[in-house]
Amino acid sequence: MIIKNLCVLLVCSIFLICSSSGQDITLVEDGRAKSRIVIPKESTVTEQKAAAVMQDYIRRISGTRLKIVKDRKKEKGNEILVGKVNRPVLAGVDLDALGQDGFVIRTDGKQLLIAGGREKGTLYGVYAYLENYLGCRKFSSGVSYIPSMKTITAGSINDKEVPWFKFRETHYRDVYDPEFMDWHKLDSHGKNIENPQWGFWCHSFNTLVPPEQYGETHPEYYSLLDGERKPGSQLCLTNSDVFDVTYENLKAEIEKNPDPVYWSVSQNDNADYCRCPECQKLNEAAGGPIGSILPFINKLAGEFPDKTISTLSYWYSTTPPKNMVPEKNVNIMLCNIGSPRHIPIEVGDSVFCEELRGWSKLTDNILIWDYVIQFANLVSPFPNLRTLQPNIQYLHENQVTALFEQGNREVGGEFCELRAYLLAKLMWDPYIDVDSVMDDFLTGYYGQAGGYIREYIDILHDEMEHSGAPLQIFGKPADAMETFLSDSLITVYRGIFDNAEQAVSGQPELLERVKTARLPVYYAILEIARDEEAGDRKAFRAGDDGTLKPRPEIVEMLHTFVSHCNKIGVTRVTEWHTTPDEYLEKYNLFLEGNLKP
Repeated sequence: MIIKNLCVLLVCSIFLICSSSGQDITLVEDGRAKSRIVIPKESTVTEQKAAAVMQDYIRRISGTRLKIVKDRKKEKGNEILVGKVNRPVLAGVDLDALGQDGFVIRTDGKQLLIAGGREKGTLYGVYAYLENYLGCRKFSSGVSYIPSMKTITAGSINDKEVPWFKFRETHYRDVYDPEFMDWHKLDSHGKNIENPQWGFWCHSFNTLVPPEQYGETHPEYYSLLDGERKPGSQLCLTNSDVFDVTYENLKAEIEKNPDPVYWSVSQNDNADYCRCPECQKLNEAAGGPIGSILPFINKLAGEFPDKTISTLSYWYSTTPPKNMVPEKNVNIMLCNIGSPRHIPIEVGDSVFCEELRGWSKLTDNILIWDYVIQFANLVSPFPNLRTLQPNIQYLHENQVTALFEQGNREVGGEFCELRAYLLAKLMWDPYIDVDSVMDDFLTGYYGQAGGYIREYIDILHDEMEHSGAPLQIFGKPADAMETFLSDSLITVYRGIFDNAEQAVSGQPELLERVKTARLPVYYAILEIARDEEAGDRKAFRAGDDGTLKPRPEIVEMLHTFVSHCNKIGVTRVTEWHTTPDEYLEKYNLFLEGNLKP
């Protein structure tokens, strides 16, 4: 669906970009084509796709379809050059400096050139031109803004962009829409997308040495714990047969799926690492359990020199080792699961920062697995938006080359579209003006209600910061019931959302988005009412007959909350379990269980 309105500032900026300066290249004039799109004679699939995207959006903006031709055609003015075209203007571009995904957008007075790195750089350049110079937006998979202009010109441009991180993924369901990913220059480890970069992704020990296959016949392949081998725990990495089995099974998987570069050989999601004497000896020498992991991974990486073998540094294995370094084609996937989220990591997690600095001295091949939502309560207010930029800047400054920002694996969640949008922008360039980007999103996504949503976000974050209350990824609303979710502040939030709904009351699409943004406030009220045993916020009140009865407001809010969750397709309200209908059922059981004297 196309947004009908953006802020006056955006409209003015589009006018200034497209107004004539005497040196402009005219692409479309009064609805008539004045340009053509040129691609290389031997063009790549990416270059062809980039040209088609440019053609399609020029048509949507102006109603005019530009021709796509090969560069064997004689050069002429007003051309849009896409990719490694045979034109003199390309001679001044160092394509190698663009890496995989970087690009240049450049004009020379008669031609507009968009060319990029060896992977998707040219395509990313086209989308950047549409956004930065023509005013288009892609707020989510289904919400875009495309301006209408009968005349399109390109003024003086000399733009070069190279991403600060070579791998950028934010884990929200909606972002895996193919165009959203290309527009926002995102990567993915997933198997269900075009050209995934990863074969295995984390927690792969049991995949490579399946306990159901080897557990009974070879229990010695698995961790020794309290004097007993435990199949399905972790692997005994000093057992040479474990290496042989892992190598053969990994080799077979790579032969079946040769394209991915990254293959994760990583510990399972538990702390049951092997305590056998051989493993313990390596661990003690290295200063932690990574001591038995890294030699195993280094040896495996030597067998696959054209691949990158990734391994988790997670839970018990985050401490960098002494007296050993990762091979060049070993990727360290370091996780900061314990970091607080109410303040930047650099301020709030000295242990993680020390670990990161230690790893950075050993390798520059580090992927950070970061966590940006409240997993225990996916629809709860979680004021961490102000920490996203300083965290990503800090990671870049400490030699991190790849980021995985774990959001919501389910559909929905608090400000899922906004958080995904901001993360995508920050992973490409951590030093953007994030407040301006947020305001642009809020205006485009919520229309006239955008200012009210910003007011709510600011108060929520201000009050959290003022209180000093901690913010953890496995917290709950009741943790903040005396701080940023106090009764008086909840009243303020409800008033703001009343105003926001009124501002777009005649625009059903925008009104639905505002009601979605309001769900976390309802959820906080419901959860606090369930946790509160006494006081005005509890779920019950005394009836005339002395029995406890559910407060009508809570019952009505419960049904409003669940109904809207189902309407917009929310799949879970907490990670891994509890659909909206299950939430309704459990809450009703709670209400019924308290109907007693």
